[in-house]
Amino acid sequence: MKTNLISKNILKTICLIAGISLSSIASASIINADFSDGLNGWDADYSYFDGTDEHYYQPVIDFANFTDNFSTDSNSVTLNTSTDGVNEFFGLYLFQEFEVANDAFELSLNYEYNLSDENLDWASVTLVDENFDVVHDFINDGLAFDISNFAGSFMALEFGLEDGDFIYDDYLTVSNISISSVEVPEPSSIAIFAFALLALTS
Repeated sequence: MKTNLISKNILKTICLIAGISLSSIASASIINADFSDGLNGWDADYSYFDGTDEHYYQPVIDFANFTDNFSTDSNSVTLNTSTDGVNEFFGLYLFQEFEVANDAFELSLNYEYNLSDENLDWASVTLVDENFDVVHDFINDGLAFDISNFAGSFMALEFGLEDGDFIYDDYLTVSNISISSVEVPEPSSIAIFAFALLALTS
């Protein structure tokens, strides 16, 4: 029998921190945000029950072995819980660490999920900072978040799906991930403005 959700969520946080810490060097922005190159640039973990034991937060080495659990479409990714008759894949986690560009303004996305039991199943779409604190929960706090105050620092975008009722038709789809930017004046423009200001004050 699966452990309770509180214990799983605590363990999930610890393992995601470890997974992100051990993942490849963060990019200057989100790599492959539109999933046009499959899941290149993304890392994932999974939890499964093999009929005897539960195995938590195993790293996905090859997404080709998890086509029932991680799939991409035009500008979207979908996580699905599943069973192959022997193993029950009840926990799926996809994430990417990235550096916030200096001109980054807002990170936005869309999501859709279906849980067979809202009380026992769980879906999450979050943004965490370099201290692994959740700074924005897209499901509860809105589809967009101002990341301009985090310029130059590292963040991670994380998606998670867990089943708790043994009905494996849960899914989470995240789409239209976008980071808008603000115009940063070129040094020459700043210099011209400064000279004009000096002329006005003299």
